[in-house]
Amino acid sequence: MEQQMKISNGPYLLGLAATHVLLAWETERPGNYTVYYDSKIGERKVSAVFEREPSYRENADGGCLYTAKLTDLSPETKVSYRICYQEQILSQGSFCSLADSPQALHIITLSDSHLFNAASQFADAVRREKPDFIIHGGDIPPGTGYQHEHYARHWFQKIPDILREVPVCYIPGNHDDGPFFDSFFARPQSKILHAMPDGRVFSFAVGPAFFLFADSNPWGLLEMNAVNSGVQLPEKEHRHIAEILAWIEDELQSSQARNAKWRILVAHHPYTDAFNNKYLVPLAERCGVELVIGGHLHYYVKAISSDPAIGAKTVYVCQGSAQDPEVQLTRSDGERRLLEDFPEVTAMGRNNYGVLDVTADAIVYNLYGYTPDGGSALVDCVRLEQAHPQVEYTAAELRRLDNNGHVEVRVQAYNQGAGVADARVILSDNGVEHVLNLFGSEESSQSVLLEPGEKRRLTAIYQARQPGEHILESGGQKLKLLVYEPSQLSFAHMRLQAGHGRMADCVTAGVEATNNLDHEIYTSIPFYINQRLMESKNIFFRGHEKKYIEFRYKFDQGGCYQISLADRLPKEVRIEKGIRIIPRVLDKSGCGHIALMHGTPKVLERGGHMEVCLEHYGDYIEVLPAPDLLAEQGFTGMVWAKVERLAHENEMGHNPLMVRGKSVGWGATYFMRMVVERAGGLKWGTCHGITEYSWQGGEAKVGQWAQYTMTFDKSCGGDSYCDGNHVAHVAAIPVEAELRQWGDEPIFIGYSYIGHVIKEINRPKYFTHLPGRISQVRFYRRGFSAEENKGVLDAPLEAGPQDKQLALWLDFRNILKVGTHTTEWRHPAIYAPAFKTEKKYWQFKQLKASANVPLQAGIKAVVEVSDDGVTVKGALQIAVQDGTHYMDLSSLPEAQYLRIRTEMFAEVGAEGTFVPELQEYQVIATNGNDFADMFWSTRPQWEKGIFTGAAGFAPADRLRDFPEYTDVIHG
Repeated sequence: MEQQMKISNGPYLLGLAATHVLLAWETERPGNYTVYYDSKIGERKVSAVFEREPSYRENADGGCLYTAKLTDLSPETKVSYRICYQEQILSQGSFCSLADSPQALHIITLSDSHLFNAASQFADAVRREKPDFIIHGGDIPPGTGYQHEHYARHWFQKIPDILREVPVCYIPGNHDDGPFFDSFFARPQSKILHAMPDGRVFSFAVGPAFFLFADSNPWGLLEMNAVNSGVQLPEKEHRHIAEILAWIEDELQSSQARNAKWRILVAHHPYTDAFNNKYLVPLAERCGVELVIGGHLHYYVKAISSDPAIGAKTVYVCQGSAQDPEVQLTRSDGERRLLEDFPEVTAMGRNNYGVLDVTADAIVYNLYGYTPDGGSALVDCVRLEQAHPQVEYTAAELRRLDNNGHVEVRVQAYNQGAGVADARVILSDNGVEHVLNLFGSEESSQSVLLEPGEKRRLTAIYQARQPGEHILESGGQKLKLLVYEPSQLSFAHMRLQAGHGRMADCVTAGVEATNNLDHEIYTSIPFYINQRLMESKNIFFRGHEKKYIEFRYKFDQGGCYQISLADRLPKEVRIEKGIRIIPRVLDKSGCGHIALMHGTPKVLERGGHMEVCLEHYGDYIEVLPAPDLLAEQGFTGMVWAKVERLAHENEMGHNPLMVRGKSVGWGATYFMRMVVERAGGLKWGTCHGITEYSWQGGEAKVGQWAQYTMTFDKSCGGDSYCDGNHVAHVAAIPVEAELRQWGDEPIFIGYSYIGHVIKEINRPKYFTHLPGRISQVRFYRRGFSAEENKGVLDAPLEAGPQDKQLALWLDFRNILKVGTHTTEWRHPAIYAPAFKTEKKYWQFKQLKASANVPLQAGIKAVVEVSDDGVTVKGALQIAVQDGTHYMDLSSLPEAQYLRIRTEMFAEVGAEGTFVPELQEYQVIATNGNDFADMFWSTRPQWEKGIFTGAAGFAPADRLRDFPEYTDVIHG
């Protein structure tokens, strides 16, 4: 008996017009399907055609994606349809066709639906609004689009009735990178819309508007991945970007676009994305696009063009995420920028969907968010009018601020029009007009977008630069101004960079200097540390020349210093100092790896197993890089963990169980990723080339112990398990693909960097932490089967299967807590041969030791002296106390050299981890009337000596974020 056929996903509608639409659905097996529908001439039927989708775990042959083009529709008419297999009706629905030349469009927009927890509220909004069609701005799945089930579970099964009744236009987001977006949406859209061959970029004119939908992934994802990962974007991707941009420009310059009342561009990546700003923003403004809609950030952002000649003629709206209910809005207030790097951003907040109404006269874009009671609340409204902006400027005031030509311009602005308008003040300086479009203080100047009917008092700063008399005019007010010869130099953009490694005792400081004079000058630039002049440079400048002046300084002592150049305000720089015990967890695998235990975690035995409690941000485990931790074909990571809680709202998400790489995302920046999302979902992944190959599945067992396993093999794909239960799978990758090893990065348990890699600091701005307990960690240099993973789960104290590939197995019962450091033999000053022949010896007078020594820990030291740097001539034992203490060394014999041997010990147990930290030694030595200081303080000074055991350096800047930089995703 023949098996009954059924539709697994869909039906759904694509590419609606007045006379046609594309109907699509998916089945697991092929069959002969017929669609019956209402047309102008009565009921018609059409046979469906299908394409095979890529294979996936549940269907090795791949699903069958069917499409049927319904033509000859009556405009503005309800159309009923049914999908049949032989006599069996598999599905039926209805939709309303568009008017032939609609005078008005009513559209719903959303983006970044991911888990789509707010799907029911969205469906209610669609039923209430009855839109002509829906625009999805990308990022349908929670993973990266390589899991077929995510499209089914989080889109098709969430709003099936809406999809069978309302057409949707889709563009891909960075989470739609896998093959299933193309099979579900891009290729079918290409059959009915004017599109590039892959269907990911398309356009159409309808009613008063011309729409262009752009795939921004080639730059917003792939080029970003390459830059973040420190590799070159392949040339074929550069060509693809050029092809897309050329196609978009041709479309926006076409007669259809030029004749439309409005041009609307939709792309996933927003205005604030660096690569979108590089490619798409100039093109949109050059081609007269009035509204650009984006997403990606998961929060609402409204901006206008930074070009004063354009301003609100092009408005940029970044939609929030449709995943979870959110309502919030902050407008720019003139006091501080909403985004430091973007003065043109005028509002930010949280929203879930938009209602876009377009007529010949106006665009009204209302942005809504879902409220806790299930309703909707208006977040913001963007209204654009065809009519020329009507902004009245009155009560102008001009006020001189100094002799350098700075003038304060104040006006009362009143937007009398029905649409938004950007504020711009015209000021005449000796008959030359200048447009002032940034308001507020110079440090926080920003664009101002006036809402219809809004009045606002504005203040702008203008500088007349040319020496001599100036007549300034604005708003009927005049100011006569005499500008004196400017100061020789002005300074801006001071930057500090502390060194690393062998340069960790150095700082590089730079500043941009401008010669404000018309003639050459030769002048001095000062460099200050803690308000003391340390150095100056004499620099030659030509008239009006800009130069970047750089200083490099080497410190004798570590610590925090205030650095300034010329007239710039000081900034703090931290020079690494001190050594400490970092407890070392030993490795049971036999490979001899070392895991450092940072912070103050409690380590205790409970229920027959050891637990490491990662309670605080600084508590985490770091497995040092090693060549035999590389795995070119595949790998398996296992962590037994008790996740204590999920991330709070003010904390970073993507809390790491096990990670190796530069960041947990936002680029091909990791080799291995096992993280817990803010809502409790589990994300997994690896990277190859410039591709972030991640997947999602399973939930963290908050408050319970669980074994979390991630395994990957290029030929089999990736699988994830939680207590042996299979929770996620991703397909294989080409055998020639190269996994990004990130072999110079440690494996972290409970810690990782998060966000875009910032070039200046070679790391992301932020870090993320896992609040939880760890009892076991393993890493294998090959992929595992489900049976092999279960074998380890059932016998966690055994090496288990594939023990020859077991590269790491941490032993929390065996933690090294002691270590030593021995300095080099050091002479107090430059050692000259005369000292040897003349027997000119040094008297070592005093040792100053600074240390942090908890009661449970300790530091012992032996000070030794020698004449030849080999034979010990005398020694003195001391106990280093907590704080700063001075010890008399005068009982030591006179000698040529001195060294210090230090022994440190920590305590690790149920009460916590207590480690001693030796910050600095300073020895004073005399030679007749001469004296010298000997320091062991900075990292390079300590590194001249010999470490043993668990003695080492605390990691630098792991728990620091960098307020001077902006990550547009995370702030």
